[in-house]
Amino acid sequence: MIYFDYAATTPISENAKKALVKTLEDFPGNPSSIHTCGIKSKKKYNATKKNVARLLGTTHKNMIFTGSGSEASNTAIKGVYHKHKDKTIVTTHVEHAATKESVAYVEAEGGDVAYCPVDSEGFADTDALEKILKTKDVSLVSIIHANNEIGTLQDIVALRRLTKQYGALLHLDMVQSVPHMSLNLDASGIDFASFSAHKFFGPRGTGILFFKDKDSFIPLIHGGHQEFRKRAGTENLANIVALEKALEDTVNQVDAQEKAIKSLGRHFLNALDSSGIDYHLNGPSYQSEKRLHNILNIGFKEVHGGQLAFELDQLGFCVSQGSACHEDAVQLSHVLKGIDVPDDYIKGSIRFSFSHRETKSDIDQLVDALKTIIDSGDASL
Repeated sequence: MIYFDYAATTPISENAKKALVKTLEDFPGNPSSIHTCGIKSKKKYNATKKNVARLLGTTHKNMIFTGSGSEASNTAIKGVYHKHKDKTIVTTHVEHAATKESVAYVEAEGGDVAYCPVDSEGFADTDALEKILKTKDVSLVSIIHANNEIGTLQDIVALRRLTKQYGALLHLDMVQSVPHMSLNLDASGIDFASFSAHKFFGPRGTGILFFKDKDSFIPLIHGGHQEFRKRAGTENLANIVALEKALEDTVNQVDAQEKAIKSLGRHFLNALDSSGIDYHLNGPSYQSEKRLHNILNIGFKEVHGGQLAFELDQLGFCVSQGSACHEDAVQLSHVLKGIDVPDDYIKGSIRFSFSHRETKSDIDQLVDALKTIIDSGDASL
């Protein structure tokens, strides 16, 4: 199989896997225990957390480890809502399910939610956002930084300027961001950010919530006193150490990896052009630097996307119709509807997401398979 679904998950790297296994073997104690084994694990945990924070441009006092990026986003959104129930939370219609469903929960609880419109490329309308901030008492603006379906990169500086001006907190879903850029969270001025290890070749089931002020939100999980009492539960030390190794490798190699990714993406679009396939690139132009270049969401004219994905799978290619969190749903992507993808293309949209590991030969095989399926009519509406 040739894998083109890195936005859903990345395979754990060999270095991260080795770190995970070694930690399981060398640190059996609970970090909260006060005996020798526990203290040894706690010291390893503290050192690991400090290095992870350094790699993200912050300190260990401004982050907690979570069970996923979804938990991190839920904690930020629900945590701020429960602290300021009389205020408004602002988001968009092109968010990941973790944000989308968290704000749906807020609405179901009687909270006020306002939606900032986006343009045809998925960028937040900052004029509309300022109008909301002017007219409502906003506690939190929660927006996906790097869109998981179409790759749009929001302008952090513009968003932070507005939220700071009107006294609102800013949460960015940065789950897709880490593998493709260096980050300095403290310098960015944002208040919250969500991350997930399995998007940068780390283990599944481990995420990070960054926060500027630990008193700005109420915890989602209660119990023990771990993580400044902001996230109860025994620390998953082996996964956290594996996350650290995956993050360190990613940060050290990001420039070279992005250069390879951009080359593959350009090759993919050029090959599609040469094939004569009728397609529409959903989201920003590939030439834009305001997008992720490893995510190409492409609509094929008058094609059934689900059937196309199935046919590709039968030929040995792993692709998706969009977020893996909605792969079992039959409705059209809320993200693609939110940016008004043309009717002739929206039902035939497929998300191709790759890494620096693929080759131009892999891309050529994929395009050949697409042409064979589409020309045969096997995936036609």
